[in-house]
Amino acid sequence: MGKTQTKRTRKFQAKGGIKGLLAKGHKFAKKGRVRSVHKQRASKSDHHDKSESKHDKSEVANEDIPSDDMLSGSENKLAGMEMDDFFNQFGDDDNENENINSAEEDQMKSGESSASSDDDDDDDDDSVGLSDDEMEGAEARHAEEMRKLREKDPEFYKYLKNNESSLLEFGQEEESDDDNDSDGVDEMDDGDDDDDVDDNDRDFADVAAAEKDESEPASSGKKQILLTGEVLEKYERSAFAGYGLKGLKNIVSAYRSACHLSDPNDTQKNSRFAIEESDVYDKLMVLCLGRCHDAFRYHLVGPGAKDGNDTNKSKTDAIAGEIDDNQPISPKVLVKARRWSEVSPILHVFLKSTLYLLSEAKEPELLTFILQSLAKFTPFITPFPRIAKALLKSLVSLWRAPFESQNDHVVRLQAFLRIRQLALTQPFPFIEDCLKSLYLAYAKSSKFVSEAALATLTFMGNCVVELYSLDLDSSYQHAFVYIRQLALHLRTAIQKKTKEAFQTIYSWQYLNCLKVWTAVLAANPGETELRSLVYPLTEIVLGVSRLLPTTRHLPIRLHCVRLLQQLAASSYTFIPTTSILLEVFDAKEIYMKPKKGGNNAQGVRLPLMIKLPKSDALRTMDQLEACISETFVLINREIDLYRYSAGFPEFTFRICQRLRKFCKETRVNRWKAYAKGCIDTCERHSAKAILDRSKLEEAPKDVKKLEILKPLDVSCMRERYEAAIAKERRLETATKPEFASSGEKGKKEEAASHVTKQKKTSKKTKTKWRRNKDDVEAKDIGEEALTKADEVAQGIDWSDDESK
Repeated sequence: MGKTQTKRTRKFQAKGGIKGLLAKGHKFAKKGRVRSVHKQRASKSDHHDKSESKHDKSEVANEDIPSDDMLSGSENKLAGMEMDDFFNQFGDDDNENENINSAEEDQMKSGESSASSDDDDDDDDDSVGLSDDEMEGAEARHAEEMRKLREKDPEFYKYLKNNESSLLEFGQEEESDDDNDSDGVDEMDDGDDDDDVDDNDRDFADVAAAEKDESEPASSGKKQILLTGEVLEKYERSAFAGYGLKGLKNIVSAYRSACHLSDPNDTQKNSRFAIEESDVYDKLMVLCLGRCHDAFRYHLVGPGAKDGNDTNKSKTDAIAGEIDDNQPISPKVLVKARRWSEVSPILHVFLKSTLYLLSEAKEPELLTFILQSLAKFTPFITPFPRIAKALLKSLVSLWRAPFESQNDHVVRLQAFLRIRQLALTQPFPFIEDCLKSLYLAYAKSSKFVSEAALATLTFMGNCVVELYSLDLDSSYQHAFVYIRQLALHLRTAIQKKTKEAFQTIYSWQYLNCLKVWTAVLAANPGETELRSLVYPLTEIVLGVSRLLPTTRHLPIRLHCVRLLQQLAASSYTFIPTTSILLEVFDAKEIYMKPKKGGNNAQGVRLPLMIKLPKSDALRTMDQLEACISETFVLINREIDLYRYSAGFPEFTFRICQRLRKFCKETRVNRWKAYAKGCIDTCERHSAKAILDRSKLEEAPKDVKKLEILKPLDVSCMRERYEAAIAKERRLETATKPEFASSGEKGKKEEAASHVTKQKKTSKKTKTKWRRNKDDVEAKDIGEEALTKADEVAQGIDWSDDESK
């Protein structure tokens, strides 16, 4: 690409290239170096001359004697030969030998001259020095020649592959050697490459599958490199300005050392770089997490991923131009990149170092920065399934961190976004691991519910719903298994009827699992989605509400009614819950005189309760007020859900009948008002339904649509339910009391006592102070004050005229 050829390359091509060397009898060493046959012959001849100086006479005598092979040959038998024929035969052989020897001497001279010229070229190149770009260009041209050779002469290419495979790998095996030069990388011999390997270099070998098994740890002879700002800037220019692999590898190696600074197992001997300045450390972290993805994208899916004559050039350009962090990149595309074998070890070490840093970081700001930066690297994890599983485990642990921890909001959100991104970008089986891990983490975290944990549990439930809405086929299988597991627990409780079995059902963990599956099915209620699981989940919720129909367990029955109404609204299915709600008015505690001393400043919050206290259940006014109010709210919501059904008048008959009886029995006027309001609503909607269904052509029993009477301009059943829930949450937020912490409460009590003392001390002089004040004011008032006009703000009309 516009680069001039070096002197050595031009001479090499002028001599015939690879074919010329092979024709002359040259062979190639392991890493593509030329090994001349003439030098071997010269060394053998020198050794032969030394042996001749010791045994001259014997050698001269033996040269004139024909060998046993010659005497035994069919053409050289002495029997029947005349003397003249004998001399003529061996005289011709001598001439032929002289010709052969002279030809060999000429060839040796030409070989020595070529070898000397090659040595001169090497010396010239060593004296001048080749830049990294020129070396990479030479390697690229060599690879291009090999590709052309494979197309033009496949037989010869096959011969090279079978006999001289190291020639085809020229330039690839020397990449690790070239990186360890005087620019800030360790200097070592070629033969020590397999020994001087640390833990992350083992990852290089695992990914590339090109290194031998290491039998020794990292050598103690390594010399650490002090990473300064100037060295880091040099690596930055090499890696991101020129897109060189050498600079990228140095930066990733320094990043690995920075991530393992606090690792006690990672000794100083295994660390290639020493970082002593905090500014350099921060700059290195920001540089690697913020810009390394550009280099990886360039080499794997960008312009550096394709050859000059790549047939998939347009496809690669499309992937590089329209890449989305939430879209998967096929591992086949990454593996087909031109420099995948060189980039993959660097990428592997970077991901492992980042994973270690993520597991060791504790500050919320650092965790947030790492998680946000991982968004650019997640699509490149597809070739490394082990790293993907380890990353998922770390993300789930951050997502389900204790509710009291500092990283409770932003870190939890960023962790879920990375889990969702992994589920979208990784190959198919991985999304099932995400679904399973996230639900089990939610189930483990939902064993207890408090005021502080309620919002976090709601957020985690929404995350589960979001993840289970990505792939409905996989979600159906997992939802079926876990809903069946809940059904098995309920069946065990119904059959055994033991205290432990009932505690399993009436627990926050079981109820929260029912809530999350209700939300999942409500978010995907279509026929082609998860609608078939609505019926079994409905039966489980009804079974839980009827398991122990006692007064103490009234809160959990109200929770179950809410879940059934949510399923009915989302799936447009008639799921009656009035029988559960009307059973509340049959409790004898409602008509008894409540006990005193049950008033609580916070009141009774049913969202935080699954059962009432064992002593005095539903006997205090706070408990009665909370349960009755919640019951009437759910009855009104039930009426609003089915108000456009053709059978609504018959549906509300039982409701009106029971509420009229309740109005006669209760002595609380507020509850009577609630009941009368529900009765009026039922009668009004029933009259409207009777009028509208009289206009239908089919009978009510033949109507299959639930909201057959709904006008076109009225919102649907699901939208009305969501609007009612949103209104209820706003009202709860507005009326929710704010309670100070224990420290603030103590300060307020101190201030109140101080104010009380001040009032007591000033009470004695209060009357005297007022008397003196009145006397002073009476003296100041004069005639001018009596005639002065009243000061009234403009714009206020004090007249009694109603027309204004």
